[in-house]
Amino acid sequence: MKNYKNINLILTSFSTRAAADCFSTLKNLKIYSFDYFGDLDLKEIVDYSYSLKENKHNFKTEVLFEAVKKFLRQNQNQEYDLIYASAWDNHPELLYQLEKIKNLRLRGNSAAVISKLNQKETLKNLFKLAEKAGFKTPDLFLNKNDFYYFSDKIDKDLIIKPYQSGGGLDLKLIKAGTAKEKVLKDNFTANGSFFAEEFIKGNNRSCQFAADGKKARILSFTQELKADAVNPKFKNSFKYAGNILTKEDVKSRNIISTFINELVKKYSLQGINGIDYIKNEQGIFFIELNPRFTAAVELIKDIYREELLNIYLKNELAADYLKKYLKRDLGLSAKVIYYTDHNFKLKKTLSEIFKIIKQEIPPRILAKSKIEIKDLPKKGEFFKKDDPVFSLIIKSKNKNDYLSIKNLVFSEFKKYFI
Repeated sequence: MKNYKNINLILTSFSTRAAADCFSTLKNLKIYSFDYFGDLDLKEIVDYSYSLKENKHNFKTEVLFEAVKKFLRQNQNQEYDLIYASAWDNHPELLYQLEKIKNLRLRGNSAAVISKLNQKETLKNLFKLAEKAGFKTPDLFLNKNDFYYFSDKIDKDLIIKPYQSGGGLDLKLIKAGTAKEKVLKDNFTANGSFFAEEFIKGNNRSCQFAADGKKARILSFTQELKADAVNPKFKNSFKYAGNILTKEDVKSRNIISTFINELVKKYSLQGINGIDYIKNEQGIFFIELNPRFTAAVELIKDIYREELLNIYLKNELAADYLKKYLKRDLGLSAKVIYYTDHNFKLKKTLSEIFKIIKQEIPPRILAKSKIEIKDLPKKGEFFKKDDPVFSLIIKSKNKNDYLSIKNLVFSEFKKYFI
């Protein structure tokens, strides 16, 4: 890797495998992972892996923090850079503590930036900024007073969201016609940890972008997959279930570019970030900001390679990200997550099962496609209903080939999970 020597990179998140895949092929780089899963394929590409699951802990960012702090204390003679992803952006107080550690450099958004973005007033300002840039925005209901114009029943579908969330977890759909008092009683408690947002129907999208504190550059666009789109049994589930790379129309690109640049100027964002939006016949609706590395980035690692790390370590933006992306023949590039709809124990390794199933894929499709299985658990692990089991990375010529591969692999895998 050009201009880097002996970099020690700490990655920490609910799952670090996607980030590790983005950086593991770069030279002169040692990667230290702190996450929940500690997947087998993660351990093959990092120099050190700490797993909450292996250490018999439930997922808590605070426990990850203690593990990182202990590791740094034991290795005070070394300098480290740290890139964080999901869950950490809900804990500015932990990021502040990381910034105080002498042998660590926190990369991406600072604790002060994340603290500002976590304020309830900032949420309203984000939607105003999006609207000014050309986005449409859903109605927001941040407290009980915002429900004043409803009479006895709410007249539109709502999504109940926690202020601190990620991956589509803990979201709840409230249908129009529900009694207003029930909505308030069930969701707007004294601690004020939830808010409501008008439910917008349409295509779930996301944009990944790079920022240097002053300006932003678009990296990619994706269609975002939810669990109910991958498995019909997960009806109305908002769980994150993967991404498909896509290209946006010029009007949408201009709106997004205007918004993210104003966003960076106002809040000094750095590193790789993402926004979620919904596209329908009315236009594009801003939904949320993800001010940290997102899992969708692994789908573009072959496009940008070491440029992704330069964004963090050099705070360096290239001028031609979007030009390079739009020139690329994406085919159908997807990441899709398999969630189990029942309890089971894994009796064979997934790599063994995958080799058998690949033989069932029609040769004409297989010859034109690249299929990888990721996020591999250990043989003997027990999974509960709704747990993620593995991910597929599929690069095929078209949507039909992608669906053939995904549907066959998912249905065949299920035979081994009964």
